[in-house]
Amino acid sequence: MPYSGELANKASHFDIVKNPDVADFLQACDYLTIPSDKEGEKIAEHFLKVPPLFNIAMPGSIIAFDGSRHESSINDRLPSTKVGYIKVSSILIKLEEFDALKVGHYVDPFKVAKLQDNTTSLTITVPSANIRWQGKETVRDGFRSAVDQYFYGEKTRFKADDPNTSLRTTLFHLAHRRPGSMGTISPNFLKINKCPACGTGPVEVENKPDQQRCPHCQAEIYPTDSLRLWEEISDYQSNLTVITRLMLVVEHLMSMHYIRYLADNDALDTLSQTAFFLDGPLSIFGPSAWLHLAIMRFLAQINARLAKKNLQQLLIMGLQKTGQVYDHVQLIDRYVEPNHIFPITDEYRYQYIFAGRDPAGNGFGFETYYGQDFIYKTNSGRTFILGLPYPFATKLPAGIDFIQAKVDVRRYKELPRVLALINHFETDLYENAVVPIALANKYTAISLVPGGRVLDILTRKGLGYR
Repeated sequence: MPYSGELANKASHFDIVKNPDVADFLQACDYLTIPSDKEGEKIAEHFLKVPPLFNIAMPGSIIAFDGSRHESSINDRLPSTKVGYIKVSSILIKLEEFDALKVGHYVDPFKVAKLQDNTTSLTITVPSANIRWQGKETVRDGFRSAVDQYFYGEKTRFKADDPNTSLRTTLFHLAHRRPGSMGTISPNFLKINKCPACGTGPVEVENKPDQQRCPHCQAEIYPTDSLRLWEEISDYQSNLTVITRLMLVVEHLMSMHYIRYLADNDALDTLSQTAFFLDGPLSIFGPSAWLHLAIMRFLAQINARLAKKNLQQLLIMGLQKTGQVYDHVQLIDRYVEPNHIFPITDEYRYQYIFAGRDPAGNGFGFETYYGQDFIYKTNSGRTFILGLPYPFATKLPAGIDFIQAKVDVRRYKELPRVLALINHFETDLYENAVVPIALANKYTAISLVPGGRVLDILTRKGLGYR
């Protein structure tokens, strides 16, 4: 790296260009390539024609979730001293209100603006590089404490005076459903993989307001330590990766939070008439990936309760607008006919999307995904990558080949409703976008300018710098 103000040598790249090792490296790389017409036609054969979607019962309400994050430096001279900001928003859209937005051939801008009244946001501030919070000894300890405080705090509660309606309680309800020895008998308890201080574990904690301590070293422990995000925290470098992981975890947990609250308050009728949109695939990566199996079991149990009352199953979908699958779709889109759908098989994924990568032994996404990816092209020609929850409580269902069963469209009973919903909400606002996600993003995204700069100024003033 050059010194500040030092100009780079304009000819320094010559050695790289002429280096045979570089040429050998590039020759050994695999990457997505534009398919030939013959390959494109072969790919298109995987897609199934969607039957007519007439008289489909639509949900009365849609709740969409999206998140954004930013990391601010305290001072230009101290770029390695940072604070992290996360904003996760949910927007409620009533189908009747959405259908009333149009006046003739136009959309009433005042009615669209009024949709903002149905938006709620959770803002989380966490210490990042070189920041100690509330006198904690390390960045890691401050981060752990801050995350737990937000999960337990009134901002995440449906009833401010009832801790059992907090996001932390939802975490308990999911964690107790973990398969194997990490699960618990009661949702009032969960297990932490290991104590962040002494490394001993697992450690069981209770859902209560009191500060709890490791029984081995007496260090402070928090229920949210079970997310294991603290394992990747660095004291003196950017923690943007961990902040991003936290944002994504909260997005997925918030949808489960709403579902748990409605189910626990005998609002199953409302739950069956509500659709949940998430931005991105139905998966959780990194140290918190264990959540995906708990979510699978939780959703299966809720669906069983709905079935007992002859109510329609949960409608949950993730919509991807970036990533390798999205890039692949851009390459094949012209070969796919409108009104066709394809559940992406593992064989297809490793042949066309992850070319050159060895297939996972247990199947793609075995450690991270709780939903199946589909490619869907609507009648209007827009193409969507959507994820639907697996129709199983476990990835080891008795007597079933999960890798084959997860791509059997006949098992996704709510697929017609999902496709009808996408058709209803597709919009020209962005490329291949649906209104709920577009609006959730609109009210959540922290723009680099001016939003990011405002947070930078707020950080500097809040910490006493000018």
